[in-house]
Amino acid sequence: MANLVCGAIAVIVLSDCTVSSMGYWPALLFLAAFFDLLDGAVARALGVSGEMGKQLDSLADVVSFGLVPSLLVYRLLEESLPPSLMWMRWISMFQVCTAAYRLARFNISTDQTTDFRGMPSPAHGLFWAALVLSFTELDWPQAIGWTNWSIVVVLLSALTGWLMVSNLRMFGFKFKPGGFRANTIPYIYIGSLPVLAIGGLWLLPGVLTTVVVALLWYIVLSMVYAMQHRTSQS
Repeated sequence: MANLVCGAIAVIVLSDCTVSSMGYWPALLFLAAFFDLLDGAVARALGVSGEMGKQLDSLADVVSFGLVPSLLVYRLLEESLPPSLMWMRWISMFQVCTAAYRLARFNISTDQTTDFRGMPSPAHGLFWAALVLSFTELDWPQAIGWTNWSIVVVLLSALTGWLMVSNLRMFGFKFKPGGFRANTIPYIYIGSLPVLAIGGLWLLPGVLTTVVVALLWYIVLSMVYAMQHRTSQS
């Protein structure tokens, strides 16, 4: 419910803002992800885990990590597209639709206990929140041009939406039995985060850009993980 409230507040506040005036409100998605991370552990500790919580979790995720990213993409395109192409801002609906599909599929699947089929919706939400926060911090359109920026947003929207509904195996952080050998990719990712943080703070122009890079690195390593998974299955 706390996850859902964070998403609902984000929708209410951000729907009345331009991207440049959003401030740090998109960071509500990081708080929503924190609550989403804790819900299973809290439910088990209180002895209330069950099917009801599973459904509530997905309903909250559709709002926080599907609807809010759609709103963010809509605003990004609204402010960067020329008037003749303004209709393309409705591409943003792809985000909420793919998130809903991904979460419904997750609820009925039986093969996503230690890893995921398609990108998890919280990673999707955090990517767009970090990108928008980086936008306000660094003024990306000014740096690369408004037309180029709108192309980047459309391509990233297509990529992240497709990743959620794809069959690409993406690693999680519920480690499998077998130690390092069985969990090489997750361990590499965790071990690389301090390097990314230090290198990002030194080389990249903003702290939040490092978060975007870390999420893109998760996607790249997941592709390696998917190839390993396919090889082991064959």
